Amino acid sequence: ESRAQFVGCHFPVGSSGKLWYHSRFLIGKSIMTRMKSENQNQSKSVSMASLKSSELRNEFWHLTFLPEYGCYWKTLQISLKGKWIDLLKPLFGEHLPFHFGSYVMAPWSNRIVQGIFEFGGKSYQLRKNSSDGTAIHGDVRTRPWTISHLTQDRVEAVLDSREFSDFNFPFALKFKHTFELRKNCLRMSLFMENVDSKRAPVGGGFHPFFKRRLTESDQDVTVILPAEKVYPDEKCIPTGPAMGVSGKMDLRKNHPFGNPNLDHCFTGLTDNVIRVIYPGSRVELQYKLDPIFSHVVVYAPSKADGTARDFIAVEPVTHVNNGFNFLAKGWKGTGVKILEPGEMWGGSCELSY
Repeated sequence: ESRAQFVGCHFPVGSSGKLWYHSRFLIGKSIMTRMKSENQNQSKSVSMASLKSSELRNEFWHLTFLPEYGCYWKTLQISLKGKWIDLLKPLFGEHLPFHFGSYVMAPWSNRIVQGIFEFGGKSYQLRKNSSDGTAIHGDVRTRPWTISHLTQDRVEAVLDSREFSDFNFPFALKFKHTFELRKNCLRMSLFMENVDSKRAPVGGGFHPFFKRRLTESDQDVTVILPAEKVYPDEKCIPTGPAMGVSGKMDLRKNHPFGNPNLDHCFTGLTDNVIRVIYPGSRVELQYKLDPIFSHVVVYAPSKADGTARDFIAVEPVTHVNNGFNFLAKGWKGTGVKILEPGEMWGGSCELSY
């Protein structure tokens, strides 16, 4: 099975007496080749057990993630009354592709219709990687990242698209993804650098799957999203500019989330903090967004029998679904960033409780 090679570590003891871990994961050439093939074909031959996990931990957070598989968050737990409680719905399933947890999306988020987008007067065809015939969520969430820095409370990972002959984007980019624990805060960042000779459209975001109930004391979660607008859509693709929220699309109020069966893109944020509240457990998360995250996708589907699923994905993203094409059509406020050659751009989100 594919594995990253753990080639070096040292364990200096600082003046505080705490043990700090420093490591670097280097991916061998043959291993990279196998991972490239597996990412392209979504091979089921790779199991979760074959992938090495790393972790960050302090007295508030315990995060496990998979460097070889998109830096995918396998579990995220918070400390509640002396016990570790899953905040995110943990990854499940033994074989790729996995589900739930959390992952980073880049160089685009959500869907591109038929995997085709227009930019600079040219048309580009991406590989379709969704059953609905779209190209979805970029091409870094299943790639092996190189861990350039790892301690007990911070990780920095990098990825260069030029190292993958099958990378599903026509422009060369470098990515830097960090996440770190600062007491009761968990900060995650994503930056992209255009290493091509041409301008490139880019975007990205984060896709955490929050549990609807933390403990048996919770009846339902409350999500307060300060968004004034939502895009009308068909099959998750906007059919027109964002419109004022109303009814089940108005998430600005403090009440149980219920079962609105959402998979919608919101914008027009009047504040940069989303609140995720578990009244029974007396836990409130503050989800603080940098200004580049001008859109938020809320994915809260229903089951076939009409009842609510046991998770809610609250996804800070930089642009609207199918944003590259809407930018080409002249839409305003798509959130798509045009990176000049050599330009770097990105931002952060922060969870606290």
